[in-house]
Amino acid sequence: MTTGDVLDHAHAAQRDYEFWRSHGAWLVWSNLNASDSVMIMHALLKPNFHLLLAIAARFGLRRLKTEWEELKSDTETLALPEEIRALEYAKPTVERCLKHMEMALHR
Repeated sequence: MTTGDVLDHAHAAQRDYEFWRSHGAWLVWSNLNASDSVMIMHALLKPNFHLLLAIAARFGLRRLKTEWEELKSDTETLALPEEIRALEYAKPTVERCLKHMEMALHR
């Protein structure tokens, strides 16, 4: 196990309750203890620019982009029709939001 694996595991198990209470408690209403990674994944599948921007401000654009890449990879690997549809629906909006955030950082 590498240091990166340890950090990734630590990210997966954490939850910033205060942030999610004010920004997206509704994302995973059935699991009040869902990790930040799970919350971010659900936010990516129900994209809203303001929520994604708040997530990028709190957790970092790099983390948001990493979660997006992992979500795409996992969904393509599992190939479940309903998950593929959700990803395809979210993809143009998420990628446009990420592109705009990236452009704003480089101005």
